Amino acid sequence: MTQPTAPRPHTRARTQLLVGLVPVLVVGVVLLVVLALRLGTTQEPLARATATATATVSDVADRTVSVTFTDADGADRDGRLELREAVDIPTGAEIAVQYDPAGGVVVYADGDAAHAAVQDVLFGIVLVALTVLVVGLLTGLRLVTRPRLVRAPATTATATHLVVRQGLLVRSWLELVTGRGVRWLPVHWSPELDRLRPGTAVTVHGDPVTDPRVLPVVDGQQIWPSGRLRRSEPRGDLRQAPVDPTAADVGMARQLRGDVVAVALAPVVGLLWAYVDGSGPAGFGVATALAAAVLLWLPQLLGSSPASAADQG
Repeated sequence: MTQPTAPRPHTRARTQLLVGLVPVLVVGVVLLVVLALRLGTTQEPLARATATATATVSDVADRTVSVTFTDADGADRDGRLELREAVDIPTGAEIAVQYDPAGGVVVYADGDAAHAAVQDVLFGIVLVALTVLVVGLLTGLRLVTRPRLVRAPATTATATHLVVRQGLLVRSWLELVTGRGVRWLPVHWSPELDRLRPGTAVTVHGDPVTDPRVLPVVDGQQIWPSGRLRRSEPRGDLRQAPVDPTAADVGMARQLRGDVVAVALAPVVGLLWAYVDGSGPAGFGVATALAAAVLLWLPQLLGSSPASAADQG
C-alpha cells in the first residue's frame, strides 16, 4: 500500500520571513558596533575625572554652571559644569563634582550632560539588542513551529481564498467552512491559493473547530498560517479573491514594494523618540534606522498577498 505524498513545504513563506529578518539583523549589528564605539568615546572624559570635590556655584548661564572648588592639592580651581537642560541653581549652592586631576575646566556631576549622554548610549545598546532578540525569537518560532503543524491529524474543510485590505496592508486569508461553523485563517500567499475555486474541499492538519493553529494543504502545498484561527471575520475590506487557473509564483520584489511603504513612518518614530528621550540627532538616527528595519519585518510576519492596495481599489 503506497503512503500518501507529503505536502510540499511552504518555501515562499520561509523566504519571506527571512527577507524580513535579515535587515533587522544587519541594522542591529551595525548599530551595536556604532553604539559600542560611541560608548567608549562618551565615557572617556568621565573615566579621566577620577578626583572628587565639593564645588560652590558662582554663576549660572542657561545650561552652563560655573563653580569654584579646592582640589586634592589644596589649590583653588574654577570649573564649568554642562547640563542637558537649564536648571535653576542658586548662586552659592554646593555640588559634589568629579574632575580631572591633570587639569581642565570641565567638571562633572550626576545628571549632567556627560552622564546623560552615557546613559543614552547604554539605553540604545539595550534597546537595539532587545529588539534584535525579540525579532529573532518571533521569526525563529514561526520557522520552527509552522512545519510541525503537518504532524497534526488531518481533517477536511471547505475553503475559499479571501483578500483583506487594511489601509495599505493587503493580506491573504482562508475562509474555512466546518461542520460547526465558519473559521477565518490569515495565511502566507502561495499560487495555489489563486488557483483555488471557492468552496473547494481541502485538507487541514489540526482541528479547525478547536485548534487555534492549523495547517491547510491546497493542491499538495502547505499554506502556512500567519496568525491564529478566528471565529469572526477579519476587519478591513474583505473580498473573495479572483480565481486564476494559470496562477504562478511571483518574486518577493512585488510583495516588498507594497510593504516598504510602512518604512516611511520610521522618521516619524525617530523624531518622537528623540523628542521624548531628549537624545537629539544621535537618538533620531538610531531610532529611525531600527524602526525602518522593524517596520519592514513586521508585515512579513503578518502574511502576504502579491495584490497591492491599488489592485483592491
